[in-house]
Amino acid sequence: MKKIVEVLVLASLLPTVGCFTYPVAATTVTKPARHVTAHASKFSFLWLSPLPVETASRLLDELIEQCDGADVTGVTTAVSVGFAVVGQQERMMASGYCAEPDG
Repeated sequence: MKKIVEVLVLASLLPTVGCFTYPVAATTVTKPARHVTAHASKFSFLWLSPLPVETASRLLDELIEQCDGADVTGVTTAVSVGFAVVGQQERMMASGYCAEPDG
């Protein structure tokens, strides 16, 4: 009986905390210029309000703004999610390089 209780306690603790990160996209840059980054994060209590879908678009706009309106190349995005008993912490990151003008 004691062994069953230990297994049940362990099984109940495993899903309480966790974290994972996965890359969404990556490209190779032949002549990198200035490196720019942007990120957004949010804690979703009881998983009711995750990061909105528009977050990736907003991060790309921030990268372009950091490049003073020039093109951005070699954009890499990643999402990191940390799980807790009462919700999850989401973080989306984007990075890239300001494109050098030809000429």
